[in-house]
Amino acid sequence: MSDYPSEQILRFIRRYDTLKTPIEDLRDFVIQSWWMPEWGTKVNGRKFELHTGGWSGNESLIAALEKSSKGMFWYMCWVMSKRGGHYWFEIPQKLTRRHLKKYLADKAKEARP
Repeated sequence: MSDYPSEQILRFIRRYDTLKTPIEDLRDFVIQSWWMPEWGTKVNGRKFELHTGGWSGNESLIAALEKSSKGMFWYMCWVMSKRGGHYWFEIPQKLTRRHLKKYLADKAKEARP
């Protein structure tokens, strides 16, 4: 098995709907797909870091994240990046699993006749 992310993994990330599905799930999926996650990833609540180590497979995951939800993930969560493949993100409180679940439940109630 290759350590490089498959096209199927990259497509899943690019098509992920961050407005209907918790971003934590996307973050966790990316970390599971990361080469050397014990070295290149760090999670602290809503904040997380991704460090590519210059590895092209990790760079492909970052490129897919940039396009995820037509760029909405990057717009909503990206905090900063530094030369050398270092990226910092923070999930907005309103888009966490707990808040998104409540929002979708409220919308479903509103839609009922």
